[in-house]
Amino acid sequence: MKVNEWLDLFRDHNNKKIFSLNDLKVLTDENTSSISVQLSRLSRSGLIKNPIKGWYANPFNTPNSEELSMVIRAPSYLSLEYSLSRHGILSQDVHTYTLVTTKLPYTFRNNEDIYEYHQVKRSLFWGFKKEGFIQIADPEKALLDLIYIRYSRKRNADENLIHSLMDDMYLEDIDKELLTKYSNRYNNTTKNFVMKVTGLL
Repeated sequence: MKVNEWLDLFRDHNNKKIFSLNDLKVLTDENTSSISVQLSRLSRSGLIKNPIKGWYANPFNTPNSEELSMVIRAPSYLSLEYSLSRHGILSQDVHTYTLVTTKLPYTFRNNEDIYEYHQVKRSLFWGFKKEGFIQIADPEKALLDLIYIRYSRKRNADENLIHSLMDDMYLEDIDKELLTKYSNRYNNTTKNFVMKVTGLL
């Protein structure tokens, strides 16, 4: 395909912000090798961006960092410190995108951002809402994920660190009934620690 044909393709599909190599293979009906070569040329020329290996941003509707986080490790949802800060529960500015996934743990860095993925079993992969292309934890689920991942499943966890984070949270904005409901699906260590440091259960 010629450059103008590629640009027309992206323009015609500007409802989609990011494409996998397989997406483009289906749309163009060309083989993977040919598409890879063509996209590499477009990327080197600056016409399109390749923010993640195997993924290409639509130049007419570029994905933001939150949206990119959904495809680096899928399935996943934004949680822990990032979600709590975004919901206004944690007063600290959080510059790392913290996510929960059922896949293996992973940290991804590019020129702008750091993405930190934490693995949980499938039985704990819930408690999030979809906002457009992204998935983000409810504040109550993000708090439980934080305590479970940073404290209760670590043998040598720093309890002072969790207490310090709690001091920077507006816990009065947490839904007590929802937190109680969610906490019943976690282990006793997590549930007891939430009760100890928040007094909400």
